Amino acid sequence: MSCDICKKPFNILWRRDTKCKRCNRIICTDCSKLQQVRDVFRNICKVCMQDCETIKKIISESLLAWNHNSQIAKTYWVKDVEFIRQVYKLNKEIKQSQIARDVKTIMQTPMNYSIQEFFNLLIFNNRDVETTITNVIDTFVTRNPKVGYNQYLIKLTIFLLCFCKDYVCLKILEDLYHKIPKQYYPEYQATQEFIKDYDYMQHDAIQDVKFRFKLEQDQMIAAKQFIESAMMHYKNQFFLNLSFSCAFYILDKIIQSNDSTEIDKYFSVIIQININQLQTKNSELIIARTTTVESIKQYQNQMAKKRSSLYLSVDKCAQDIQQQPQQSCRTTQRKMDVSEFEADENENLSHQSPTLLQSQKLEITKLTQELLQLEQQINQLKMENQKLEEISVQNTVTLFKQYENTLSDLIDQTEILLKQSMMMSG
Repeated sequence: MSCDICKKPFNILWRRDTKCKRCNRIICTDCSKLQQVRDVFRNICKVCMQDCETIKKIISESLLAWNHNSQIAKTYWVKDVEFIRQVYKLNKEIKQSQIARDVKTIMQTPMNYSIQEFFNLLIFNNRDVETTITNVIDTFVTRNPKVGYNQYLIKLTIFLLCFCKDYVCLKILEDLYHKIPKQYYPEYQATQEFIKDYDYMQHDAIQDVKFRFKLEQDQMIAAKQFIESAMMHYKNQFFLNLSFSCAFYILDKIIQSNDSTEIDKYFSVIIQININQLQTKNSELIIARTTTVESIKQYQNQMAKKRSSLYLSVDKCAQDIQQQPQQSCRTTQRKMDVSEFEADENENLSHQSPTLLQSQKLEITKLTQELLQLEQQINQLKMENQKLEEISVQNTVTLFKQYENTLSDLIDQTEILLKQSMMMSG
């Protein structure tokens, strides 16, 4: 047996009660940290310690409080809080009693160790907590009947109300669901059309993982089974079944992004991070443990590097300009390079569904346009540089002529003065 974090094997002196008191990982001494909770000390793993520090840091620095507008909400999530308060009015009376019953049930059901700890720090014995949650969701469903309602919406609302007021929460909920595809609407998921779309969504997710990452055959089988069984469970709650640090990181990015495929990209990253734990027992808990913000960023960087193959550096473009002065030659060469890349990518995308294929082709087209715009800017800078050089040469010639004229005048004046001096002396 070995440590769940560093994988160091235990010796015969290891005690079986050496566990993280927060996530129940089996840990070694090096991966154990001592944490004080009120007047009690407990051993937790270093990953949980980092998560706890993140929670405390965000609460203190952003001034988090239940149903209160934090610095995060006012600075990054919405623009005009006062305007939102005037426009987004909540229902005075609850119109759907089922929501109130579900809210009470969810509040009594513990969530994962990390999210639950975050809620415990902000949600106290407040009689208005359940009423506020119910009121926000009831108003949202009334204003957005096409979106509909499910219990995942309750978890998301509770999380958002830890960062903002109820009317801002309503605004963020509407923005979130308006930017994602209708396949994630609870109302649409109850229709027969969704059954057909769900097959396409699974196929797209499998092809997306295959396209972004290099997986072995057995890993691909595990990813496919996980997608079929857990994809909507993760996406419907915007990854709130991960640790607080990861859930906040992903939700914050989705709120601030205008990319409708952002939620799909993060799901692919989570699969890659946990590719060897997808078929284990209690996989949801294990994924919450092993997924960290650092690992998400690492795989995001890998994805970015793959996309960056479309780009050429400014130095490379400048060298091309010097070596090939004619614009037509450079443009032709660049288009040939782009065409070769698109041919390779089209071969990889040939088996993907129309939805994912169109999205990735649009991304390639966008990057191609940016590349050509960059080349045009460099050409424009070169032309401006040539003009400046011509102006500099012209100025130099003008100054030299002025210098010659001035020197000639001085010589003439000197000769006149000498003649006058000789005449006077004679």
